[in-house]
Amino acid sequence: MAVLLREKKKGSGEWWVFINHKGKRRSKKVGDKRAANAVKREVETRLARGELGMLKERCPTVSNYGNEWLSSPLQEWGNATRKTYEAIFRLHIKLGLGSKPLDEVKRRDVKALIARLKDKGLSSSRMKVIIAALSGMFENAVEDELIEYNPCKNTRKHCGNSSVVDIEPLTANEVDNMLEKASELPQVEYAFFLTAARTGLRVGELLALEWTDFDFEERTTEINKNYNYRAKQIGPPKNKKTRSVDLTPATVEALRSLRKSAKVLGIKLVFTDETGKRLDYQMLYKKLQAIAPKPIRMHDLRHTYATLRIAKGDNILDVSKQLGHHSVAFTLDRYGHWMPGEYKSQVDELDNLHLSAP
Repeated sequence: MAVLLREKKKGSGEWWVFINHKGKRRSKKVGDKRAANAVKREVETRLARGELGMLKERCPTVSNYGNEWLSSPLQEWGNATRKTYEAIFRLHIKLGLGSKPLDEVKRRDVKALIARLKDKGLSSSRMKVIIAALSGMFENAVEDELIEYNPCKNTRKHCGNSSVVDIEPLTANEVDNMLEKASELPQVEYAFFLTAARTGLRVGELLALEWTDFDFEERTTEINKNYNYRAKQIGPPKNKKTRSVDLTPATVEALRSLRKSAKVLGIKLVFTDETGKRLDYQMLYKKLQAIAPKPIRMHDLRHTYATLRIAKGDNILDVSKQLGHHSVAFTLDRYGHWMPGEYKSQVDELDNLHLSAP
C-alpha cells in the first residue's frame, strides 16, 4: 500500500493524493498541503481497515479515452493524420488494449502489443507509427492527470531498426527507361511522372500544384499546400512549412509545354485532365505499374530522387531541404547508407572487371 502526496506544479499550492494499492492506482486533487496530509492519513486508515470504496472509481478504458482523444479539437492534426490515427486505433490498439483501464496498462502490455504486431508481419516503421499514436494518447492522459506515467516511453526500440526498411528506389537507368515509356503517355501524365522523379515531391504536393506556384525563369516551384487524395481535401504541407524546390531544365521544358494547353483552357491546376479535373491517384498508380521496370509504390519515386542525389555525393543539407524533411538528421537516418563510400569493396572490383568480362 502506498499513499503519496505531491504538489504537481511547484509553488501552485495545489496538492494531489496518489494511491497505489494492490496494483490499483487513483489520484485526486485535494487542496493545500495541510488538507492533503489530512486526506493521506484518512486514506491510509481506511485502506488498513479494508475499506476500498475510494478505489471503485475507475479510469476510462483505452478504447473510451482513445475515442475522446481522437475527436478532441485540441489536437491540431491534419485530416490525413487524424484518419491514420483512427485507423491505427481501430485495427491495432483497441483489439488488444481497448478494454483495459488506462492506469492498468503497463510497459509489458505495450511490449506484448509490439510482439503481436511483429507476428502480423508489420514493418518496424509501421509499428513505430502505431506506438507513437498510442504514446500520444497516454501523454495526453498524463496531462489530464488520469495517470502518473506514460507506459509507452522507451518502447519503440523494440520495434526494430527502420532506417533501411520499405525503401525500394529505382536506379538511374531504371528511371530513364521508365520515363522513356512515360513519354508515350498523354502529355500531362508524362509531365507528372517526370516532375515526381526529378523533384522528390510527395504525391499530394504534386496534385496540389497550381501554375502560379512556378517561377520558370528561376527554375523553382513553391510548395505551400498538399492534396489529401483519400479525403479529397487541400491542406498545408506535411510539416506545415512552405519550401522552394528546384526544377531540372527537362522538367521546366515539359511543364512549359503543358502550360500552353492549360492556358488555352483556363485551368489553374497543373496536373488535370482536359476538363480541369485533378488527376486520379488510382489511375496514376496503375500507369506507374505499367511503365516502371518493377512493382513500386508512388512514394518510391520520392525515395528514388533522394537516393540518386545522395549516391552521387550531393549536399545532404540541400537534399533534406528539397525533400521538406524536418531535420537533416532524419534524412541521414533514412538515406545515409546510400552515401558514397559505403560500398568501397564494390568500387575496388572495378580494377578487375577485365578478368570476368565476356
